[in-house]
Amino acid sequence: MAEASRVSGISTSLIRRMFEIVERAKREGKDVINLSIGEPDFRTDDAIIEKACEAMREGFTHYTSNFGIPELRSAIAERYGVDERNVMVTAGASEALLNASLAFIEEGSSVVIPSPNFLSYFSYAKMCKAKVVQIKTHENGFVLNPDSLNEVMDRNVSMIFVNYPNNPTGVVADRRTLKAIAEIARDYEAIVVSDEIYDQIYYDKKPFSLAGYENVVVVNGFSKSLAMTGWRVGFVIAEEDLLDSILKVHQVNGVCAPSFAQKAIAEVLTDGTAEKITKRMVEEFRRRRDFVYSKLKGIFEVVKPEGAFYVFPKVNGDCIEFAEKLLLEKGVALTPGIAFGEGNESYVRISYATSMEKLKVAMERIEEFVHGGKTA
Repeated sequence: MAEASRVSGISTSLIRRMFEIVERAKREGKDVINLSIGEPDFRTDDAIIEKACEAMREGFTHYTSNFGIPELRSAIAERYGVDERNVMVTAGASEALLNASLAFIEEGSSVVIPSPNFLSYFSYAKMCKAKVVQIKTHENGFVLNPDSLNEVMDRNVSMIFVNYPNNPTGVVADRRTLKAIAEIARDYEAIVVSDEIYDQIYYDKKPFSLAGYENVVVVNGFSKSLAMTGWRVGFVIAEEDLLDSILKVHQVNGVCAPSFAQKAIAEVLTDGTAEKITKRMVEEFRRRRDFVYSKLKGIFEVVKPEGAFYVFPKVNGDCIEFAEKLLLEKGVALTPGIAFGEGNESYVRISYATSMEKLKVAMERIEEFVHGGKTA
């Protein structure tokens, strides 16, 4: 049988394909350093695991409200200065992004996506049978220029995706820029989806949240900030009428996040443990960021990341050819830039969410590869 047209134009994630290639190489006994996956290398902290186990023993093994348990909604609301009624807990941030897309992207409408950006946004738009309008940000430090947004806006635009700190570049947009984007979208009655999943992982400039703006759906979660990628707990912050629309999808899609995980996160947010866990990780990420950037800036054209755990250098030549040869000849895996939109054919994404020991070896191998060194 032929697959449905809504997914026929969507290709398998290049990031996941790189991951599978790396895993196969490792099974064959090859020495590969994987810098292609966007996942903290830290284990979930024992404090969270213990609280989750306690919650399971206390009976937190059943469905919760579609909106999530009150304790977690309240803790999230306090962090972002909104009302608890404006918070919905989801089965990961990815579910939240899909829910918002299905709720607000009208078939045949336009969806604005700055490039480079997280690859799933393009898939959501295609799945909803919308037209993707990309705005290249390379000449503006990888930050969306509100003037450029104004040039493409019309009444057919249903949604604008923004993501700061950004994946794949690590850049952070300032308050003025984000507010201007939200105001432009409001003028055209479009929804802004602000993916703030990396908002707790920053170094030089604290990210500004659009939580509380009337035409904005903020998507976030705990996969990155608490190293809980496998736990699947995300959340949405939006006005109640927007949440009502998202609920129509969420109740038949994610239903609810794992109840024991919700309980554990609520407790570490409330008692301050979460902040300490994130701070420890960010200190290590900063050390890695500084090291990787210091090495790459002597080899490539590169923008210094201000958040997340990625860097997006411009390499010499085609990004796919560069990535394939680097993997085959030097055993270093990274992600070709074309996965993140138009204008990225000469860029690659490097994740420094791995040990400093591996990063030192990887940077040496990249430098040897670029400067014509022989395979080790």
